[in-house]
Amino acid sequence: MPLKTVSSLRLILAALTIGCFGVWVKSANADPGQTSSILIRGGIVIDGTGAKRRAADVRITGDQIAEIGKLTPRTGEQIISAKGLVVAPGFIDSHSHADGGILEDPLAETQIRQGITTAIVGQDGGSNTPLKAWFAKLEQKHVALNFASFVGHGTAREIATGADYKRHVTDAELAKMVQVVDEEMKAGAIGLSSGLEYDPGFYSTTEELIACARAASKYGGIYISHVRDEGDQAFESFRELIRIAREGWLPAQISHIKLDTSPSWNRAGDAIKLMRDSRAEGLDITADVYPYTYWQSTIIVLIPTRNWDDRKAWEKGLTEVGGAEHVLLSSYTPDPQLAGKTIAEIAALKHKDAISVIQEIVKKTHSPGAKGRESVVVRAMTDADVQRFVADPSITFCSDGGLHGSHPRGAGSFPRVLSYYVRDQKALTLESAIHKMTGLSAARMGIANRGVLAPGKKADITLFDPARIKDTSTTKSPQSAPIGIQCVIVNGKIVLRDGKFTGARPGVPIRHSQP
Repeated sequence: MPLKTVSSLRLILAALTIGCFGVWVKSANADPGQTSSILIRGGIVIDGTGAKRRAADVRITGDQIAEIGKLTPRTGEQIISAKGLVVAPGFIDSHSHADGGILEDPLAETQIRQGITTAIVGQDGGSNTPLKAWFAKLEQKHVALNFASFVGHGTAREIATGADYKRHVTDAELAKMVQVVDEEMKAGAIGLSSGLEYDPGFYSTTEELIACARAASKYGGIYISHVRDEGDQAFESFRELIRIAREGWLPAQISHIKLDTSPSWNRAGDAIKLMRDSRAEGLDITADVYPYTYWQSTIIVLIPTRNWDDRKAWEKGLTEVGGAEHVLLSSYTPDPQLAGKTIAEIAALKHKDAISVIQEIVKKTHSPGAKGRESVVVRAMTDADVQRFVADPSITFCSDGGLHGSHPRGAGSFPRVLSYYVRDQKALTLESAIHKMTGLSAARMGIANRGVLAPGKKADITLFDPARIKDTSTTKSPQSAPIGIQCVIVNGKIVLRDGKFTGARPGVPIRHSQP
């Protein structure tokens, strides 16, 4: 349902980073002192439940949705003309790192511009602690979007063990970890996260994770995990997560599900069946996914051990992701000029073989006492697998991105789903995609008053043009803004209007309500 425009207006729209040309008006009889309500008129409502789209108006009063239907403007009411636009709940990012730097960058431009109104953080086993204090900082600073958080297993482990973490924990340390999880759940965490490819989670046992999961279960929490391996041993890792859910007595979710080495390619159907079979047994196992065939992490996850001198392991790791040309060094503090080059390009530049280049990078960033940092973007998944995960009705969407990341997912994930997988590939309907971005994600994370457009729900709303929406971020320009997101409303306040930020920062911490 594209906007009807003359050719000259199309040129103007094309020049905008994000359009919303002329949709914001006020009623002729505006009296700002008479009402604080907003009326979104003439849009196509997709309400986040999975129901079919319908033409309807939406009225916002304060921070809530007041009415949906054929509505008459009130005196003094602010009006948004949404003709030709989809009016949807604000998008919920099931796995976000937008907490990194949010206090310094409270407008969160890369998140708002892609329609995200709620970020679920505390991922991969790392969380802000104590959570109560971090929530208070968000409230004092005032930020543009809402935040809910997990408590990180790795964070609890670091509190218990300090720097001496490369081992199993003692009984006393495990008791301390359980106590930390308990305290953070009371502070409003929505569950327990783990990052088992990373330190210190790499050294944990399944039994340790089960004990922490049980602490989260007492408060109705969910377990979410960046599993131990996303390649050759992915299915063993998925089964460990299922065991933790079974013995920890709680739902579980596979973070950014992927199959990222050649031995696991084309097995998305098997992974979906594994989750479906576990649900048939009475467990509650799901996943989230981001819509890209390349991932970002630290270079050391190319091999499953910490034996970085093992050249054969590195050779195997490189071969299974398609070679050194598939590994892009996206950041590297010891020599920033190398960032943006592939390992193959760096090897040619340095007249060294790829393994020697990798081992040099690891030595400068991961050996004892090293202060350097690195990250890589690796093209190592098949589009067929990603598309199966994107289309599955039980899998929600995420970015796994931050505010200023070097992977395009941080600025483009949600528009990419709507443009590439919905409009171009027709892998799922627009209604299904919106449901998975909003209502399904809210239900999964235990957020009761968001994710659906209905009277009484919080007014988090994203307006977009379904014919124009598109991601523009790439590995070379990872923060390039998408097009087609017209306006974004958070808690009843206009944050983005006509492609420009209003300066409003109405986001709030979302604390998990205890059962």
